[in-house]
Amino acid sequence: MSEERNVDFDMQAAWLRRFNSDAESNLKAFALRLKEALPHQVSILESKSFFSKPRLTGVSIHIGDHKYTLEVTRGELKASVAMVVRGITLNTKSVAPADWFTQLAAETKAASAHAQSLSQSLSAFMTS
Repeated sequence: MSEERNVDFDMQAAWLRRFNSDAESNLKAFALRLKEALPHQVSILESKSFFSKPRLTGVSIHIGDHKYTLEVTRGELKASVAMVVRGITLNTKSVAPADWFTQLAAETKAASAHAQSLSQSLSAFMTS
């Protein structure tokens, strides 16, 4: 268990160092990678100005009953996690960006394990 906590802490520290160096460009790279991996679950947030092209300001990821949102406001990362049931947001909590990354990683790992289990069950059913 303590090894898992060390990995979480190391991951948090790595993400924070990376994003603190250049929050906007790192957020853009992160958002585009997420959108490529989970196209139906990821929304890119942009601000639009009449005279300039749209600028990426954040990313939202919908996994299960949660919506994870990460935004850059005046060069600072802002993170939140919302509970969404049947399209209705029940509550939204601001969280530290490091905690946001840890929670998102845990939820994607759980969703991946569930999908793998479902795939194995379907395979077993089809071959029996």
